[in-house]
Amino acid sequence: MHQSRAIVLHQIKYSESSLILKIYTEKEGLLSFIVKGVRGKKGKLRTAQFQILNLLELSYSQGKKSQLRHIADLKISEPFTELLFNPVKRSIGLFIAELIQHCIKEEEENVPLFNFLFNSIHWLDLSKDNCNHFHIYFMMKLTKYLGFSPMLDGHHHEGYFDLQQGAFSSHKPTHRYYIESDELNGWKELLNCNLESFNKLQFSNDLKRRMVQALMNYYKLHLIHFKELNSHHILQTVFENE
Repeated sequence: MHQSRAIVLHQIKYSESSLILKIYTEKEGLLSFIVKGVRGKKGKLRTAQFQILNLLELSYSQGKKSQLRHIADLKISEPFTELLFNPVKRSIGLFIAELIQHCIKEEEENVPLFNFLFNSIHWLDLSKDNCNHFHIYFMMKLTKYLGFSPMLDGHHHEGYFDLQQGAFSSHKPTHRYYIESDELNGWKELLNCNLESFNKLQFSNDLKRRMVQALMNYYKLHLIHFKELNSHHILQTVFENE
């Protein structure tokens, strides 16, 4: 029997009363689970316990005939107060859940990465500040744990950021994968802020959209398996209606 803190990333219905789950665990990285009877009357586990991004403490075992794990017991370690009910936070939550799924494929322990994800989700739920820039902040800070954080040397005076090289440059790159002007200034602000100060960022909806697209291009260039995110379109619509 294994025990671990965990984060729910994805669920799909399987049969009348079961779920297949993708869950990121502190002890073994990304794992797949099958949970039976969650929509029946007799099972001890319920669908609501597997809401996207729920922060759990799991007891589970390895299946004998497949790679799917089986959950013996769980508790929600940090019940959400706003993340499921606030439309902006919920949309941001769906965005970062999709982002994590696209980035993390490893079944191995990575405690610093897990702690970053766990603490960021918990902070997003509890924060009383404006969270409209959290998804961009999260995307930028996640690059540190994925191994391609922008190199900071001398970045204060450079006029370009080369997305392929992951470095600031004083010369315009000869390819199309770079940013400049207001997008570049936005990246510099993101790199210099933290959870206590990012809510002071003031980016227009148009700049946020362009920065998200630039960050997705950056991820694509440095992660072979990374695919375009769908949820950022929904997020943009939410911000436009704010």
